[in-house]
Amino acid sequence: MSDEFLDKLTVYTQTLAVPRRREWDTPELKQGEALFTQFGCSACHVKSLKTGDHPLPELRNQTIHPLTDLLLHDMGPGLADGRPDHQAGPSEWRTPPLWGLGMIPMANQHEHLLHDGRARGPAEAILWHGGEAEGAKEAFSECSGSGPGGAGGVSAVAVGESCDPGAEGAPRR
Repeated sequence: MSDEFLDKLTVYTQTLAVPRRREWDTPELKQGEALFTQFGCSACHVKSLKTGDHPLPELRNQTIHPLTDLLLHDMGPGLADGRPDHQAGPSEWRTPPLWGLGMIPMANQHEHLLHDGRARGPAEAILWHGGEAEGAKEAFSECSGSGPGGAGGVSAVAVGESCDPGAEGAPRR
């Protein structure tokens, strides 16, 4: 591959648009965002970041909404792979961006998530969280209808169903 082609390919991949946010102003989505925050997910999956200086003006100092802090977090022994990677320990993982998560089934024809594809959808991915995310996982799990292996919490977040903090089984934060 020539240097010129590589340069063009790099610009192309850097400027690909992220998936467009769909149904962004519905009551269900707003309720889902509230649950996301209530559970503690937004501690690592932060709503907005600002890009820094970049040679391409299109990418310079832009506010983006990837739902990540791009930092390493200890995710506990359940996700440890026993292989440290540079300065990251075996249970440390970079918070993946969640933008476009709803498009995975259509685009990839599956919902396998996490670094090794072990989670069969968002609910299982959340239930694999541990370490620094243990509290968020517990809050999600305790939300009415989610239970071990259930999807009530993730569907509540996805469609904005209520998870009344006063209800039996609701998150205790």
